[in-house]
Amino acid sequence: MRTAGQALEMLRGSASLTAVCRERGVILLTAFGSAIKPNGMPHDLDLGVLFEYGGPRDLLGLLDDLVVMTDCDFLDVTVLNDAGPVIRERALVGAEVLFEARRSIHANASISAMLERMDTAWMRALIVEELAR
Repeated sequence: MRTAGQALEMLRGSASLTAVCRERGVILLTAFGSAIKPNGMPHDLDLGVLFEYGGPRDLLGLLDDLVVMTDCDFLDVTVLNDAGPVIRERALVGAEVLFEARRSIHANASISAMLERMDTAWMRALIVEELAR
């Protein structure tokens, strides 16, 4: 079994990753978190996946393909289509793009995530305030 760092190395620039993403309807795959930090000691590999809007989503098939491809089951996958604004921003801004079906998908998704996080910050602050009571 490979480590999270070794799994990331296998995914970088992998031709088979491109084929898997296209087959599973993925338009963007990113790596984020401790695995992409220069001195990070990751215990898992955080991946963000954006599926084609309106298309089929085969998350379990994708996860199975990634585990087989990397020989690592320390993969933590976040579906960006359904994720909240904070985790979407973390999975996109400063992330390493492993697959992008078309140019600018990552840039557009990153900008959208940042704007949504800023736009909804007041609601998260209100919730925290209410929980503190």
